[in-house]
Amino acid sequence: MPSALSRALLAAATLAASYLPAAAQSLADMEQRSATIAERYLAVWSSSGELSIEGVPYVYGPRVRFYGREMDWRGLAAEKRRATRQWPVRSYHHRPGSMRVLCNADTRRCAVRSIIDYRVANPGRGRRAAGAASFDLGISFEGPKPVILYEGGGPLRRR
Repeated sequence: MPSALSRALLAAATLAASYLPAAAQSLADMEQRSATIAERYLAVWSSSGELSIEGVPYVYGPRVRFYGREMDWRGLAAEKRRATRQWPVRSYHHRPGSMRVLCNADTRRCAVRSIIDYRVANPGRGRRAAGAASFDLGISFEGPKPVILYEGGGPLRRR
């Protein structure tokens, strides 16, 4: 069985596989890559434990707006580490048909918006939660590889 570090690197590589060179991409390419990045992002983040944290420096820009707060990689990794300890078992999926991708060819940036359905658990504490949330991911294609510039969203309110 692979070590935790090997699994973390594999998870990061899976997400990074969607990061082909950004420079010569058309608007349609940026839209498709943005959707792929958002799909793979949730797949990696749904892995149990702290596996998804190892990929932070590879998929995010040096500064990121994370749920309204400006952070560097170190701060973002700490925040994600806290979340994985609170909810070591996680499952996140884009609700079918809810994803929208908007790109700007001039700025080489895209925004992905969707509704996600989630289930999280902390077996050690006997806690579970499930629901739906809005999800926003901002991606830049300006540099040699795409990077996430922001992540946000929030729980959907029941009527």
